[in-house]
Amino acid sequence: MCHTLNTFIIMEHKDYIESLGFVLKKEKLTNLASDYKFNELILEDLDPFPGFYDHFHIPMSETEQKPRSIFAILKTMSLDNMDDFIRKTMKIKMEIPVKFDAVIGQLELQNTQVPCIRIYMDDYAALPDLIQLYSAHGVAFLPYKTVKPYSSLINVRKYFSIQAIAPFIYKDVDMADTYYFPVDKFMDWSKFEALSIAIRNNWEHKVYDAAQAGIYCKSGVIELVRIYDRQATVEHLTYLRERYNIEIARLR
Repeated sequence: MCHTLNTFIIMEHKDYIESLGFVLKKEKLTNLASDYKFNELILEDLDPFPGFYDHFHIPMSETEQKPRSIFAILKTMSLDNMDDFIRKTMKIKMEIPVKFDAVIGQLELQNTQVPCIRIYMDDYAALPDLIQLYSAHGVAFLPYKTVKPYSSLINVRKYFSIQAIAPFIYKDVDMADTYYFPVDKFMDWSKFEALSIAIRNNWEHKVYDAAQAGIYCKSGVIELVRIYDRQATVEHLTYLRERYNIEIARLR
């Protein structure tokens, strides 16, 4: 297995890591289905973990909460304004009695990169109030238009809290069934997607979703693979870590 020296030193000696970083993934988006008529362009993911639920027809129980993201498309604010966005979000969290998580990112929309806010909420009935609060704090949204279902590459910035459960295997403290392991290099999405498909097709355990991620440290970026798997074991994750690093090494 191959790791950069900085990655090896940082990840080997830390059981718990908190850091800013990113997640890069592909999801199927369309207009948010809502009884409320938004004037803003709000999209939802139809396939939040495309390697897990829909591609393998995993049934959902009534008590299971399917992870779901809402994407509010921005007119002016971008990743360059992340500090300002965080400050606005801090103020809004003091003004609305609903738990939510909001991070800034960008996604593909009609062959154009557009900025967005990715929103998780316990109660999406409060989404209109949340959007109105962001507008009141000077955040401008693109106006509503019809968007037919399409696949979009999405890049969001987020704060990571991850806990080691085995050497070079980390569990997300805030998100259930979500894991990370370091890889030796970043690659463009098309290569990552092709590599991920090849690994899945040559392994009997196929019900999981893979995305790219990274966390920032003093020496640069630690590249990660994010795995969503409700039946993950340390053995499964260790196998995936080894396979990804072997295949990535072959790309050189």
